[in-house]
Amino acid sequence: MAKTLFNPKLLSTPRTRERQELTIQLPLAIAAAFAVTILIYIFLLPLRTSYLGNLLYNRGLTQPFTIFLACIVAAFTTLKFIKLKKEFLALNQDCVPTHISLEDPQAPQVAKLQQNLAYTKSLIATRCSRVLAVYLQSGDRKTVTEFALDDSTFYMAALEASYSVPRILVWAIPILGFIGTVIGISNAVSGFSGFLSEAADIEQIKQGIGTVTNGLAIGFDTTLLALCLSVLVMIPLVFAERLESRLLLAIDIYINDKVLSKLRDTAANWDERAIYKTVKNALQDSLPSPEALVQPAHTYAKQAATALAKGFLVEIGKVQGVSTQLIEKMGEVSQVALQDRQEFLTFFEQQRQISHTTFTDLISEFQEVNSQLLTEVKASNSAVADSLTQQANQLSMRLEQAAKALDKRIAALEQCATQVSEIAKLQQSLEQTVHSLEQTAQLEHVLVGVRERLTQLTPILEQLNRPRRITLVERDDRSLDVHA
Repeated sequence: MAKTLFNPKLLSTPRTRERQELTIQLPLAIAAAFAVTILIYIFLLPLRTSYLGNLLYNRGLTQPFTIFLACIVAAFTTLKFIKLKKEFLALNQDCVPTHISLEDPQAPQVAKLQQNLAYTKSLIATRCSRVLAVYLQSGDRKTVTEFALDDSTFYMAALEASYSVPRILVWAIPILGFIGTVIGISNAVSGFSGFLSEAADIEQIKQGIGTVTNGLAIGFDTTLLALCLSVLVMIPLVFAERLESRLLLAIDIYINDKVLSKLRDTAANWDERAIYKTVKNALQDSLPSPEALVQPAHTYAKQAATALAKGFLVEIGKVQGVSTQLIEKMGEVSQVALQDRQEFLTFFEQQRQISHTTFTDLISEFQEVNSQLLTEVKASNSAVADSLTQQANQLSMRLEQAAKALDKRIAALEQCATQVSEIAKLQQSLEQTVHSLEQTAQLEHVLVGVRERLTQLTPILEQLNRPRRITLVERDDRSLDVHA
């Protein structure tokens, strides 16, 4: 009656049978992450012109997906921390009272405790309820201990499975950043090649450079955001996993100390002496005496040893004959090998001498050819040097002649400049004279004097009006003439 009433399959829900009390529902985490992503983009809309706004709004389509995946992991971690906090609070409460005795599995108080724990939603109560249900059915502490160990193993497996999706998402966030980097660099390279082929003025080049830098900014900013978010969500996720492992270990310790230690071990009540006597009598009645079993084996062993010794001696004789023949063959082979080695050494010495002689001859020929080449090169170099020296001397002489002619022309120009300055002085004196004549009313007499002076200046002005030109001409025969 008690076994049917307190069956653990009837007292547990499908969720507890699958050990998913600490599992976070993925659709709930996705919905929360979607809402958080929308709120982030709405709240940061006024900061769109800032660096953070450019990082989120102007860096391609990978940025929203990166933030969404990071929000999924963050929502999963937050919900996990909330559940673990509740379970630690339940663990601090003593769900199995110390005054209740668990030695009798048929006691009503044990069944009532199991039923109360079955309807409690905490993990520690659920596991204690499952352990007590097995104890009510079996009444054996060893069976309950094995069940508790298996139950702990199942929960550890469920722990590993529950963190598989967040780990994949943490791994996928940097991958999205690298994808954005590839897209940005691809756009930059294509834009750079395009504006180089079509650029005609400075404005187009500026626009092309802006396209290239924008693509590079997209590439680096996507990787920056992805790496930062992956680090930010990975550290709390690892802490949550460690905290859950500590919770499961604490529950195992609690069950072992508070529950299993109070159960009755039925195997301890068995009479070990009676079992020993019963087994011993059964073996004596069923099996023959040891002497009867050993005597045929002893006789067979003697016969087998004699036959084995004879066969061994025969085989040893055969092996000795074969060994003698093998030693003789080895001696013959060693003699042949020594002869071949001596012949090879003789041939190698002959080849070495031939190679040495050939190498010496080649070195001698090379030295002769090298000396001839050096002699020819020296002769040709000396001839070329002499011709170059002669040409340089001729050129220097011609340059000196041109410099002398140029000095003469410069002296003539200096004389002309002196004459021009004298004319300027005469002009100033004429202006002063005209001014004085206007004041003294002797204009006619002065004009006659001016006319005479102008008549005297006419030859000088004609000489100055003549054109002058200095030309330096270099001919093909390396000759230099100066013409004026």
